[in-house]
Amino acid sequence: MNIAQKMYLYTITNFCLCCNCKMNDYKQLLAYDGEITFDKIEEILTLFNQKMPDTNNPVCKIRLFSIMVEGLENAYRHNFDSPDQNPQIKVRLMQNDNKYVLTIGNRVDNNDLKKLTNRIDELNQLTQSEVKKLYNKTIHHGQITEKGGAGLGLMKILRSSREPIKYTVTDIDSECSFIDITISITDTAKQ
Repeated sequence: MNIAQKMYLYTITNFCLCCNCKMNDYKQLLAYDGEITFDKIEEILTLFNQKMPDTNNPVCKIRLFSIMVEGLENAYRHNFDSPDQNPQIKVRLMQNDNKYVLTIGNRVDNNDLKKLTNRIDELNQLTQSEVKKLYNKTIHHGQITEKGGAGLGLMKILRSSREPIKYTVTDIDSECSFIDITISITDTAKQ
């Protein structure tokens, strides 16, 4: 089994674990595995707009699009840099009745992994009101990192989804791992 087959099997297994669901309960709306560039991000977002079903609640589609933009930008910015391999990502958008589940995965430097997972865990403990306050405080007083961010991406995702961010990690080698971040949105107009 090659690495692509292993990652696909891993993806399917971890999607089910993160969502606590059966894969055949969900319809796949979008899937992408491959290199990440700004052109690819634009293609993925265009595909999202084509594949996303019409909803009675346009706010749900807007929130999902916002999460997709933030997730893709984070995956691009924080992808493990390797001189012998271009940055790779995995994107899945699934739907089951009124629930949409977006998974975005990328390689991450093992030196940054614990900081990232701790940050997700910390943010998941906050109420929506606390996330909003932290977001506003970070906008006004946050410091820009060497990669050009201020740590707002995960907060934006959490604010838009209104559900905890889930993640799974697969060790690749001593330098990097693959992290899948899974975000769910419930379309309240379909309940």
